Amino acid sequence: MKNKFMMIIMTLLLSLGLAACGGSGGSTSSVKGTTFDAGKFEVFVPDGWKAFHGADFFGDYEEGYDPHVVNIGKGIEEEYELFSYPLANITYSGEDNPLVKPTKDIYENGKDLEDITTGDYTWEVFTADSLSYPVAVLYTEFDDKQIVVNITLENGGEKVSLEDADILALLAGIKPKE
Repeated sequence: MKNKFMMIIMTLLLSLGLAACGGSGGSTSSVKGTTFDAGKFEVFVPDGWKAFHGADFFGDYEEGYDPHVVNIGKGIEEEYELFSYPLANITYSGEDNPLVKPTKDIYENGKDLEDITTGDYTWEVFTADSLSYPVAVLYTEFDDKQIVVNITLENGGEKVSLEDADILALLAGIKPKE
């Protein structure tokens, strides 16, 4: 009887331990949000974050914005607040706009991390400091296309992590429209 009781306790503890350690961070299934149409791609924007189109600095696009870029800020309401809080800048390339693979050499304190898999993508990842702000840079390529995501991990007294369910859901929710 004592052994049976111990077996039940050990099974429960092992089950809890496996549930706590599974995956590459928090569960993304419970993250609520909306889909944002960036132009060339769509991206999932978690509740509490807000997305804005990338600027068309040179007037190259008839849409009035760069359909390859979206900026998503945490805890903001207006576009001017983007650089005051954690930020995810997503650049997507199609055949018309090839990207250069990012390198940690242009940053300070660059450090490679293990690849992260979210949804359909496996991301190469490094962290670094950019203008004294901690950032994570993620890169993936598929079918002659690339996606680069730059995440400001800490800003305005707020922090995010690559293990946050919001970040993982955002990364998994990038979907090309081409």
